[in-house]
Amino acid sequence: MPTSNPISRREFAAAATGAVLAGGVLADAQENPSLSATNEAPKRKRNRVGAVAYGYQYSIGLFTYKDRPGERFDAVRFVEATHEAGGEVAQLYHSMIAELDEDGLRRLRRRADELEVLLEVHGGGALGKWSKLEDAMRRAAALKVKVVGCSFGMLMRPDKIATLEAWDEHVQVCEARLRELVPVAESLQLRLGVENHLDFTVEELRDLIRRVNSRHVGIIFDVGNTVGTLDDPIEAADVFGPYVIATHYKDFAVEEVACGFRFTMVPLGCGSLRLPEITERLLRHIDPEMALSIEMMNGQHFEVNWLEDRFWVPFRNKTARQVAATLRHIRGKAIDIGEFKLVEEIDTLSHEEHLALEQDRMSRCIAYLKGILDGQA
Repeated sequence: MPTSNPISRREFAAAATGAVLAGGVLADAQENPSLSATNEAPKRKRNRVGAVAYGYQYSIGLFTYKDRPGERFDAVRFVEATHEAGGEVAQLYHSMIAELDEDGLRRLRRRADELEVLLEVHGGGALGKWSKLEDAMRRAAALKVKVVGCSFGMLMRPDKIATLEAWDEHVQVCEARLRELVPVAESLQLRLGVENHLDFTVEELRDLIRRVNSRHVGIIFDVGNTVGTLDDPIEAADVFGPYVIATHYKDFAVEEVACGFRFTMVPLGCGSLRLPEITERLLRHIDPEMALSIEMMNGQHFEVNWLEDRFWVPFRNKTARQVAATLRHIRGKAIDIGEFKLVEEIDTLSHEEHLALEQDRMSRCIAYLKGILDGQA
């Protein structure tokens, strides 16, 4: 019968010493339970928290504010404002870097490094002749940005896409475009995130990302937009979780109106979304190095008329259970009416008041989300 290899004196001494030390630690811990805490697993590192440029859309002059008078934030000033609000990540909109030359990009990168603010870029729409996504990706790479977002439309069904056949054609176009962008992302060594932009349901977007099947493609999880496709945000965090590479954190005050929902954006914690529960579920899937960016478009509002028959014509496989979960979610939390302000009211503010509102609300949103994370870390 074969015998085991003999143990050397050195190996025996090391094993014996280890046993003695282990026994001593165990005995000490039993006598003094506080010592055992030092052997517990370290707490999870808190994810970075910061701002999406849309939260400063008035200050920057984005979208409906593009023609506003007066001095505006450039990309550097946006990063500084985010830092002043307590932020550690700044998600730039592509137009903010579109005209920067090499010196401008270097200056932006240098200032972000000085403030220890991580940079991300949202490249806007991926379809159509107005898309500047490839240029945004190249500029992002020059900034050493690793995450670039995009979208494929907003509130597409039923007003823009009225039939299931037309929707399926749209999805094919989106998939072809995404496959076209994969080699660009690979060559630039960055990850492209597709935002759920009130277009794809949770399962539809997950399945699209699975079909493309590239480590350079993931999801930008907008935690509020899920309700607009009658998806439960908590379940969405689980479905999207393995593919999420960035976020748009927000809160909607969701009101039930005659034909469906009206959504109004309010500061985090003041609306209908159960953000602590969404976050707890999301943290099960994401890396601590991934940043959580907040989108705070003050007073933006729109309606989703899901009670109309025509709403459902371009959809498939939406179950009663999913709709019920969405309804439970938005009915389970009271709205802070003191923070409920429509954009029409906000636009009556003076220039200085509007700038101050954006900074104040972003500061509060960042503090709120950090509070959730610190409570769960």
